[in-house]
Amino acid sequence: MGKFLKVVFFCSASIFLASCSSKEATVDDSKKRIDESLVQILAGSWKANSYDYGDYEIVYDKKSLMFNSEKLEIEYTEGSSVFTHQANDKTFHYIFEVKEEAVIVYPRYEVEQSGNELLSGGDLAPIELKKARTISQESILGRWKSVETDFPVYLQVRATFDPNKVDLLIAKTENLEDVETIPLTFESGKSELIYLNEDKTIRYSFSYYKETQMILSSSTNKEGVEGTARPWILERAAD
Repeated sequence: MGKFLKVVFFCSASIFLASCSSKEATVDDSKKRIDESLVQILAGSWKANSYDYGDYEIVYDKKSLMFNSEKLEIEYTEGSSVFTHQANDKTFHYIFEVKEEAVIVYPRYEVEQSGNELLSGGDLAPIELKKARTISQESILGRWKSVETDFPVYLQVRATFDPNKVDLLIAKTENLEDVETIPLTFESGKSELIYLNEDKTIRYSFSYYKETQMILSSSTNKEGVEGTARPWILERAAD
């Protein structure tokens, strides 16, 4: 009888341990699960909704993302978030949270500790990304004005006989008095249109900001000269 009870106890214990192991494996597998439909939402061209209006390109390839030039390995997805880490530095993580009309990126380092001293780590400032809209050469034509009262400007983008060339008229007053006319030639772009001035020393960039607004920024191509001029946020002005 005692031997029989030992056998029953051993079998019960084995089943219990197997059940625990099964549940633990299920949890681990669930944590590592990747919702491909969620990850695919990240793919495409994005624009940072911040002062620099930086451009971001996200490419999805199997279990990795290219975040501009940074290769990220996807760990798992949970809810509306995609958890990743850098391929060459697994202590640096990016968490992508998918919102209705945006993606919030949370960069963070793992905290390293030596004794009682923290060496490095923590959360960095989040990046809010808005989907970049394609912009056509025809859509930038017309009159525009700045939406920022501390940085006023009135512009007109005027067509020429050459579809790849426009005239950019810049003035400080609405009636375009003392206007500066800058001939521009199209260089490249889809979500952002790049034009060059006549001597190719200044690059002008036109891109959508939000809804009907547009951003115009300029930067120099001269060697040894750094910096980009403060961009104008523009809206349509009455013709």
